[in-house]
Order: sequence, then C-alpha cells, then structure tokens
Amino acid sequence: MTTFELSHFDDFLAIASQQSEPQKLLLVLAKRELPHGHTEEQARAFAEGHGGHLAPLAGIDKQPSELEGFTAFVEEAKQVGSEWDAVFVAALPGTGDRLPSTKEIDDAIEKVIHAIRNGMINNLLVFDRSGTPLQINHG
Repeated sequence: MTTFELSHFDDFLAIASQQSEPQKLLLVLAKRELPHGHTEEQARAFAEGHGGHLAPLAGIDKQPSELEGFTAFVEEAKQVGSEWDAVFVAALPGTGDRLPSTKEIDDAIEKVIHAIRNGMINNLLVFDRSGTPLQINHG
C-alpha cells in the first residue's frame, strides 16, 4: 500500500495526474453559512469565524491535465460567480482507456453534493481557498 501526504491541493493534483486510468476530478465549491434556526451564540461564533456548515454551491469536473494548479483553479472558479470558502474534491475513474461518461459524471457530482448536504463527507477531500486541506469537525 502506498502512502502519501497532502499538504496542499497541488499535492492531490500531482497524485491524480500519475494515475494510470483516465479520470475526472469532481470539484464542488461550498460556502460557509449558518444553519436555519441558529441561536445567537451560534451567530456570534460564526461572526468570529467558527461554526456553521459548508453548503454546496456548484460542481465542476476536470481531467487532472486540465488543471495547472490551485491558483489556476481559483481563477477559473471565479467564472462560477459565487464567493466560496472551500472546495470538496473526489476522483471518478474511467474504465480501460475511457473517461467516465457525461451521465456518470453528472450523477457522481450530484452524489457528492448530496453527501455534503447530509454531512457524509468522510470519503471526500476538502481544501480552503488557499489550497490547504481542511479537517471538518462534526457537531
């Protein structure tokens, strides 16, 4: 079993680029927000940069070769038009020499968005706007 350390999004991109099978990277932009029905205490903590949850905004799919690095991704993400705080990342491998189909990609992005909304993010990587991996605490 190969082990690796991710200290930046670009580390993930380098690993994805080395895979033998063709793949699409699924990138879901998310914004930090307060939950509905939040308390005043939660609002104060949120204003200080703590708490809240990450709500998915938009999904993007790219081949690893289509991304030059995190800085280029941030510039491209501006086209989405939304302010975002984090990006959730997953990889969808193809079969043989074939990339996943458009339907497979769309379905996978929907599954990622659904997983984020339901807090089922253990199988996803998440990076902040500087490309640093985040550890999400539930609770």
